[in-house]
Amino acid sequence: MNHSLPLQGARSQLIAQLVYFDDEKYNFLDQYFPDFGPKRTAAEKWISDYIGILESILRNLTPDSLNRYVLIGSELTLKYADDGSTETYSVVFPHLTDPDRNRVSFLSPLGYQLLMKKSGDTCLLAVPSGELSVTIEQIKFANRGDIRP
Repeated sequence: MNHSLPLQGARSQLIAQLVYFDDEKYNFLDQYFPDFGPKRTAAEKWISDYIGILESILRNLTPDSLNRYVLIGSELTLKYADDGSTETYSVVFPHLTDPDRNRVSFLSPLGYQLLMKKSGDTCLLAVPSGELSVTIEQIKFANRGDIRP
């Protein structure tokens, strides 16, 4: 099977994300984290960490490297520890959020906690009712990382 076409599309998406966060970092921070303080500082570090992961993936882009981490544009399947059920989500930019289709913003509480996690990771997700233990069963980069509406 030829993976080059999907990888070319993924490469374009990831490069567009790098350019966006490089060119728009401070506008992004001003829009979503306007108050200078610990939250903005944490968001700035979070963006830097994300950029580092993107750069690492782009240095050696393979289906395995592309689907190792939850990225903006990834579709992931979570398995809930309490009952063994699974649910699939896509992590997207805020303008593509669609709860009816399980598309969550990377800035939402769920997206923020899952971004940059690895396939196979077990996470305790903070939710309004407490904590949920989930395992990331599968990650597939689905090219849902469009930056512009």
